[in-house]
Amino acid sequence: MCHTASVINPLSFQDAIADAKSRHRGRRHLLLGNGFSIDYDHERFAYSSLAAEAKLATLSVDKDVLFDEFESSNFEVIVEKLRVAARAAKLYGQGHGPAGARLARRMRDDADVVRNGLADALAQRHPSRASHLSDDEIEHARAFLSKFANVFTLNYDLLLYWVVNHTDASDWRTPQRDGFQWPSTTDTTRHIWKLSQGQSQQIYFLHGALHLFRRRRRLEKLSYWNHGPLIPELRSLLAKGEYPLIVTEGTREEKEDTISTSRYLTFALSAFANLRGALFVHGVSMSANDDHIFSTISDKHSQISSLYVGIHGDQEKRYNQFLIERARDIRRRRREHGVPLRLRFYDSATAHVWR
Repeated sequence: MCHTASVINPLSFQDAIADAKSRHRGRRHLLLGNGFSIDYDHERFAYSSLAAEAKLATLSVDKDVLFDEFESSNFEVIVEKLRVAARAAKLYGQGHGPAGARLARRMRDDADVVRNGLADALAQRHPSRASHLSDDEIEHARAFLSKFANVFTLNYDLLLYWVVNHTDASDWRTPQRDGFQWPSTTDTTRHIWKLSQGQSQQIYFLHGALHLFRRRRRLEKLSYWNHGPLIPELRSLLAKGEYPLIVTEGTREEKEDTISTSRYLTFALSAFANLRGALFVHGVSMSANDDHIFSTISDKHSQISSLYVGIHGDQEKRYNQFLIERARDIRRRRREHGVPLRLRFYDSATAHVWR
C-alpha cells in the first residue's frame, strides 16, 4: 500500500456532524478505537505504557528483550509474530526429533502469556473507580457520544461503559443499551446478554471487554449493582486465573476464529456489517489485523454511504498517511463494486472528547 497520500483539508468535527445530519438524519454511527482511551490518559492507555506495566512472569524469555526484538509495544503484534515463529519452528523442526515441536510449543505458550498479559496490564493501569473521571470529562464525553445512534468499540477498557452509565445530572443523552439484562425479574444476581424482542442494542464491544465473562454457557457482565466497583473485582478474578472475553489475537484470521466461537461477538460484527447511513471512525488506526472490521465497509453489500475518518495530529505523520490511504482504498473498492461511498476526514482534536 502506498504511504504518500496527498494533503487533505480535514473538516472540524462539528462541521462533519452537520454534514452527516444534512444527509443522513439520525443514521449516524460511531466506531471507536484506542485513540478514544489514549486521549483520556496517554500514560495509562498507550501500548508502550501497558507493555511496561505487563509482568508476563511465566514468559520463557525476558519480556523487554522480546518486545525490543520485535520492535513493538503492541501486544497483538507480538502475539502474531510469536505464532508465525511457532509455525516456522514446527515446519523446520520436522525430522529433527522432538526439539522442533518443543520450541514451537514454547512459542505458542509465550503467545498465550502475552495475550493474557494485556488484560492484566489494563487492569493494573486502569482507573480503579468511575469516580476518577471528573464531571467535566464525563460531560464532554457524553456530548460527543450523544451525536450517534449506535457505538461500536474496539477497546477493552471500561471508559465507555462508565460514561454511558453516568446519567445523573447529565445534559446529554447517549446510546446506552448493551443487550445485558437480568435473567428474570426474580433473578437479579447477574446480568446476562440476551436481546429482548423489540429492544435494540446500541453499544457493541466488537472485541470483547474487561467486564465481559463467559460463565455457565452464557456471557455475563460485571456490574456495580452485582459486584461493586468493577476494577477491584476484575483484578480479583484475574488473580484467580479467570480471564474476560477479549479478542487479542494477532492476525485477522485468528481474530475471526475467536469471534466465531462467541455468539455475542458474531452478533456484534453482524450488526456492524449491516449498518446504514453515516459511520464516524474515531481513534482507530485501521491496521491490517482489523480487516475483518473494515472489509464489511468495502463490501458491495455495505449500506454505509458516508465515511468520516478522524485524523489526529500532523497529517504528514506516517500513521496518518497510512490511515488516509486505507480509507481511500475502502472507497476505491466500493467504487469497483459500483457502490459509491462519500469519504470525508475530520480533525479528531476538534471533537473535544474529554476536555
